[in-house]
Amino acid sequence: MGGGFVVLGLVFLLVCCLFGTVFVLGVSVPPPEENVWVEVASMRYARCDFGAAVVDGKIYAIGGIEKQGIVGHPNPQRIVIVSSVEVYDPLTNRWAERSSPMPTPRYGFAVACFMGKIYCIGGYTDRLHGDSDVGVTEVYDPATGQWETKTAMASRGAGYACVLDGRIYVMGRYAAPPYDGVLYPTICEVYDPIEDTWSVYDGPGPEMPSNSMVFDGREYVWDGSKLRIYDLGLDSWVDGAGLPRELYGRGVVEVEGLLYALGGCTKTYKDPFNTEIPVRASVRSCFVYTPFGYGRVAPEVCVLSLEENGVYDFRNVTLEFGIKQPVVWVGYSLDGQANVTVEGSSVVLSGLSGGWHSVRVFAEDKYGNVGVSETVSFSVVNAPLSMLFIVVVAVVVLVVVGVCLLLFLRKRRCMKSLPLA
Repeated sequence: MGGGFVVLGLVFLLVCCLFGTVFVLGVSVPPPEENVWVEVASMRYARCDFGAAVVDGKIYAIGGIEKQGIVGHPNPQRIVIVSSVEVYDPLTNRWAERSSPMPTPRYGFAVACFMGKIYCIGGYTDRLHGDSDVGVTEVYDPATGQWETKTAMASRGAGYACVLDGRIYVMGRYAAPPYDGVLYPTICEVYDPIEDTWSVYDGPGPEMPSNSMVFDGREYVWDGSKLRIYDLGLDSWVDGAGLPRELYGRGVVEVEGLLYALGGCTKTYKDPFNTEIPVRASVRSCFVYTPFGYGRVAPEVCVLSLEENGVYDFRNVTLEFGIKQPVVWVGYSLDGQANVTVEGSSVVLSGLSGGWHSVRVFAEDKYGNVGVSETVSFSVVNAPLSMLFIVVVAVVVLVVVGVCLLLFLRKRRCMKSLPLA
C-alpha cells in the first residue's frame, strides 16, 4: 500500500514538473550560453579584406579578395578580386546573392551606413602591382539593389569609417606591405552625404588597431583567433573565447547584441604533401559570438517625446520611446494605472484631463527581462470639454436665443397694435 502511494506521488511530481516546465517555457526562453562561438551558414563566396555592413538587421558582404597567390610569387591565375554582394538573414540562417555587384571590384575599402544605405569608400584594385589604391565612393541601396557613384575622395586604401552628426569620417590607411594590421593616422577626410562633398579634417585620424569594434559599453579586440574584451564602465580587460579558426582580414559586425565574424583568410596553406606554403587562402566560414551577460540584461528603455515638467496642449500629447534591443512586449503606465500594451514605438495619449500626469514605459525581451524607463511628469493645459457637455451648452444657448427672439417679436407686434394718441 505504501509503495502504491510512493508511485502515485512520483507520477504526480513528474506531471507537475512537466506542466511546470511547459508553463515556464511558454513565458520566456532560457538565455543562451555566453562567451561562446558558434558556426553558422557559410557565405556563398570565400572572401577576405571585404566590406561588411548591417542594414535592417541583415548582414551584407561586399567585394574583397576571393583567391590569393603565393607571397612573393605573383600568379594572376590564383588572385581574384570580387565585386559580388551577398546578404545574410540571421532569422533564417541563409545567405543570398544580390543581382547588382559593386561597380568597382576592390578590397580594403572603408564601409559606413547612413540612412539605410551602404557607402563603400576607397580601397585597392590590384594586389599584383603594388596595391593600386582608389578614392572611388560608391553607394549601395539594399531597398532597391542599385548602386550609385558619388564624388571620390583622395585616392587611398581607406582604413575605417564612422558616422557622426550626419557626416562620414574616413580615417587612417593600411601600411605598405608587409601588412601589420595597424591603421596609420595619415589623413582624415569628411564626407557630407547630403551635399556630396569631401573636406579634410584639421588633424590626423587616431591610431588604432583595425581589428576592433565597440558596442554595448565594451570594446572587442582580436588577433587571429584570440579575443580580448575591455569593459568601458569597469575599466578592466577579460579574455573572451577564441575563434575556432585563426583568420585574418575578416569582416566583423554586430547584430542585436551578437558579434558576427565573417570570412577572412589563413596565413598559410598546406599542399597535398602537407607542406606549408605562405599563401593567404580566403574562406567562406562564418561564426557568431554570444557575449558575457547576453540574455540576462534588461532592455534599455527611454522616453523621447515628453520632457520632465513639460507643459503640453491636450491635442499634442504623443508618447514616443526608444528601446535598445529586441523585445516581445511593450506597454506604458499612465498615472500609476495598469499597463496598456503598445504596438510600435509611439502612442497618442488621448482623453487626458487638465493638470499633472506621469508616465512610464515597460519592455520585456524573450528571456523575461523587463526594462523600465524613467518616470516622466508633465502637465496638460486646455483640456477638452466632454462631448455631452458641449451638446448641452449648445442646446441651452439655442433655447435662450430662441426665447429671446420670440419675446422680441411678440413685444414688437404688441407695440404695432396699440392705437396712436
